[in-house]
Amino acid sequence: MANDDETGPCTPKRGRPLRGTEDARRRALLKAAEELFMDQGFGNSSMDAVAKRAGVSKKTIYCFVANKEELFEAVMKDHIERSPLPALEQDIADAETLERTLARNLAEVARVRLVPFAVNAFRLTIAEAPRFPEIARTFYREAPARHIQMLADWLRTQVDHGLIALDDPTDAATILSSAMVLEPLRTAALGVGPLPSQAVIEVRAKTLARLFLNGCLAKRD
Repeated sequence: MANDDETGPCTPKRGRPLRGTEDARRRALLKAAEELFMDQGFGNSSMDAVAKRAGVSKKTIYCFVANKEELFEAVMKDHIERSPLPALEQDIADAETLERTLARNLAEVARVRLVPFAVNAFRLTIAEAPRFPEIARTFYREAPARHIQMLADWLRTQVDHGLIALDDPTDAATILSSAMVLEPLRTAALGVGPLPSQAVIEVRAKTLARLFLNGCLAKRD
């Protein structure tokens, strides 16, 4: 007979009080999963260990996710949702506003992405990717790919408005996002340097925006 803590519908046993609200259980579960993934690695973390640390039954975990890969994805999405990417101003009138808007977005994205959780998640993903390629795809989809897509759409709009000239906005967005976020993240993950300070982020964003736009501003007759 199957253990009631592992299978069956997600309803409490008769007479057993609920342990907090559903949201509180979810928060405890995500916190426990994050701690175990970062401390022990994805492969060495079991659903039993997550349940024990979270103070819930294993059946409760399966009320929220179907497997460990989905749990990792839920941890990533939770951080993304609590630190959403800033929107980019669309109505740009001139080159000066264009540079200021791009620099501000790069700095804001770096502030929400260059944090200790991202460093730990990056280390974990690189270490576990050969055995668990799905978590690498999740990390890329939920972190860098989101900003690259947003930036590419914005650059494409500026191309359509005649402000800049680019053959491939997605490639350009990848270069910008990598220089602003991925390289500092990699440096910190390798332990060869700290995460950049707010002052360094501001300077780097302005420099990157100026260098990039000087190379792709549309020529005016």
